[in-house]
Amino acid sequence: MILMTNRLGSEKLLPVTMSLTSVPFSLSVPTQTLSGGHGAVRTGRETIQQRQITISGVIYDPDKDKTRQELDSLLPFLMEPPIEVYRRHTDDRCLIARLLSVPQQWVDADAELHLSITLLALDPYWHGPETTEGITGTQDIEIEGTAPTLPVIRTSGSVSALTVTNSTTGQTVTVTGLSSAGVIEIDCANFTCTVDGENRLDLVDDDWFVDGFELWPGVNEVITTAPIEIIYRPRWY
Repeated sequence: MILMTNRLGSEKLLPVTMSLTSVPFSLSVPTQTLSGGHGAVRTGRETIQQRQITISGVIYDPDKDKTRQELDSLLPFLMEPPIEVYRRHTDDRCLIARLLSVPQQWVDADAELHLSITLLALDPYWHGPETTEGITGTQDIEIEGTAPTLPVIRTSGSVSALTVTNSTTGQTVTVTGLSSAGVIEIDCANFTCTVDGENRLDLVDDDWFVDGFELWPGVNEVITTAPIEIIYRPRWY
């Protein structure tokens, strides 16, 4: 059975008559047509496209009021995105999506409801449970999944500067120039940096904006100049 959770932390377990019928996976390859030549040339790197997924099936109860009650509980639930969609209620991987449409077809004197729930996963990866790793000095951490993940880095206490390096990828993020010590938090997915909750993106080195900071599947050697927590969700293609 498909399990969903919403922004409020509520869970919805769909009946066995509902299934995840469409989960696309596609890439975009930027190209430039060759003038006077055959074919085209690649002009940038391939990117994974957003996924529009569909959950289809039937909700049925001989008591048509119960069928309608099921729909009445489902629609408000879906209106609280983001929605985490698990292929089975026993899975620990999910797509994070937003509702696009829920066309409905009532049959059998309204006791049987045919549904097609369409959701859009702007982030195309399957996500595992959130994990927090405490790191001091130089430490190896092992990342599950098959795709790189973009962590949040947070100092364990107030510091006046911070440099974190992933020796495995060669990526580094440095925060310097604080007038006073504070708790630094760097969001590598959204490219934000705060010090004691205030936006201080101006303190981050420029290389981070070009190279980013990722954790790759497998063992990553992380070096930090101050005790930190790295918060991440493993990702799968």
